[in-house]
Amino acid sequence: MENTMTTLKNLKLLIFSLRNLIRRKKKRERIDIIYLHGYNDFDVKLKLILRRNRHRVLSFVSAVSGCLLLILFSVSVFYPPPTVTNLFLPRHSSVVDAVFRVPASGGDLIPDLWSSSQSKFYYGCSNASNKFQTADSKTRPDRYLLIATSGGLNQQRTGIIDAVVAAYILNATLVVPRLDQQSYWKDTSCFAEIFDVDWFISSLSRDVEIIKELPLKEGEAWVPGTMRVPRKCDPECYETRVLPVLKKKQAVELTKFDYRLSNKLDMDLQKLRCRVNYHALRFTDPILEMGKLLVERMRMKANRFIALHLRYEPDMLAFSGCYYGGGDEERAELGAIRKRWKTLHVSDPERVRSKGKCPLTPEEIGLMLRALGFGSDVHVYVASGEVYGGEESLAPLKALFPNFHSKQTLATKELAQFSSFSGRMAALDYIVCDESDVFVTNNNGNMARMLAGRRRYFGHKPTIRPNAKKLHRLFLDRNNLTWGEFSSKVRTCQIGFMGEPIEVEPGKGEFHENPDSCLCQAKQVETIQDQTSVDHHGNDALGMSYEYGAFEDDPDWTADYLGSISVLNQLPNRAGTVLTKEELAEVEEILLD
Repeated sequence: MENTMTTLKNLKLLIFSLRNLIRRKKKRERIDIIYLHGYNDFDVKLKLILRRNRHRVLSFVSAVSGCLLLILFSVSVFYPPPTVTNLFLPRHSSVVDAVFRVPASGGDLIPDLWSSSQSKFYYGCSNASNKFQTADSKTRPDRYLLIATSGGLNQQRTGIIDAVVAAYILNATLVVPRLDQQSYWKDTSCFAEIFDVDWFISSLSRDVEIIKELPLKEGEAWVPGTMRVPRKCDPECYETRVLPVLKKKQAVELTKFDYRLSNKLDMDLQKLRCRVNYHALRFTDPILEMGKLLVERMRMKANRFIALHLRYEPDMLAFSGCYYGGGDEERAELGAIRKRWKTLHVSDPERVRSKGKCPLTPEEIGLMLRALGFGSDVHVYVASGEVYGGEESLAPLKALFPNFHSKQTLATKELAQFSSFSGRMAALDYIVCDESDVFVTNNNGNMARMLAGRRRYFGHKPTIRPNAKKLHRLFLDRNNLTWGEFSSKVRTCQIGFMGEPIEVEPGKGEFHENPDSCLCQAKQVETIQDQTSVDHHGNDALGMSYEYGAFEDDPDWTADYLGSISVLNQLPNRAGTVLTKEELAEVEEILLD
């Protein structure tokens, strides 16, 4: 009963509310009629009409908005997206900036980018002076110097060059250097399997006496004493540290011999370095012939081509302490490598990059080349090892330069005899890079330095080294620039890094990169053309026939051929230990090779 009364009461209230709503509606209608008939103001009448029909207006606006959204969706589906060659963004970037668009063509090339107009005024000169003593007048019969090189092929090359100079300083007979066969490269090649050993001995016969193996001592095998000299040891250092031992033992082997001779020596010793590097070290005929074949196949594809030495291996990146935008995955992968040594744990990637010590990424090196003026039609030979990030990292470079080649794409079956030997494979890349019209590098490792010096010596062929210290800021800010602004700034940054004569102050930098003691300037072009070489001591670059049989300085940075083998994983397991300054320098040289 009580529930029934409550329900009737609620029903009465509802009826009362409906009556009030009906009265208010009729009242508004009467007011509207009064306003419509009592006033002629069009605006007032329009407002009243809109107020009464606002639900219809909202429906119309909604319909129009829906149509617009449908049109925009159709355009986004059927209109082709921007191509990779037109727009490059930082790795993992989700922001599209329509201002920074990379053109397919390079535009106007920097003057003389394919060649140098000044190169004809300079030539390589490694003649010995009249004061330089010949081997037959200074070599002692009771002194034999043996050398055990270290590292990859180019690192070992520096050891071979310096071994000849060290033997000259010590008045000793040099035994043909022993190549490193025990390190992570696992290359069992001996000296004679990579270099023409007979040519090496004969071409240096007036400088240093060289023999293939240590003679017997009283009919028995000679066991030489072993020692290691400090890095950057100068002539006085050899005379005080090595000579006393050599006099006592008569035969001494210097182990781990790389960069064990001072960068700065007197003029004649520096020229001896050049005679070894640019004239005495010649590859074997099979390597030269294969290298020639690769160059010929590149020339069949294009009259001119760029060779790019791309160092972007995981181990090298980890050691550098750089960060490349790969997020937590990259930090974890590279950080795991760095944890092997406490001295490598702490790193400030931004500081390292600001000092220009981070190799450019494949995309960055591609953008630099495009900004300098190289278009998408240019053919590029790439010498590289295991690229961190694989095809994902290479994709922007290949999009910029689709004519992308390597020795593996140029030859297949022919490479089989070399593929198991990292040093020989490195030699092939070195030959192609040396013969290229323009050589470019994203790093300053051993091969890059050796090739830069060689190309200076043989005519200053263009060699482009990134000015990483300045370019890194430009790459970070590129999406705030137009392409024209970016290109102009890149060209400004690269002044002094294009392989022109006298870019580097004499005496500065590493000698193999800037062999200033072996570079001569002619007053007139005719002066250069009249230069001739009479004998071994007159073997200047001008007198060399620049063909494969005469230009075999070899290469190196065999990290290219590590494949899936991690360099640092092959090093002694020293987790939890701290490298000494000497050891840290040695690891750095290995990773630069």
